[in-house]
Amino acid sequence: MRLFRRRPLITEENYGRLMTSFGRTVDADPLVAGPAEALAERVTGELAVEAAEADNKLYRGAAAYHLRLLAGAWILASEGGVPTETAEVFEEAVAWRFGARELPERLGELARGEVERDLSMDGE
Repeated sequence: MRLFRRRPLITEENYGRLMTSFGRTVDADPLVAGPAEALAERVTGELAVEAAEADNKLYRGAAAYHLRLLAGAWILASEGGVPTETAEVFEEAVAWRFGARELPERLGELARGEVERDLSMDGE
């Protein structure tokens, strides 16, 4: 991910616009919604304590919902549907909303394919 010279200004209004925009876009396309949900489930499973903290701060299910939309943003960016910078800013915004970076950063790494994949067969 490109590093900002300075972090983008995130406000309640900006965050609301991002959530509304990606909420409509991600949910409208099953080819984005399915993989986005799978990515969010993986991250909330891997970082269950952090996900629970985000849920406690916001509302039950918040971590999964916000991460699903973030995953959709990264998927759309990889397909050229939105600029990569938009997904980067949304990742920063989710970190701002959660008050922690672990969940959105892990999701971004997975969505961008920046992690090594385990291709071994079970039992080997």
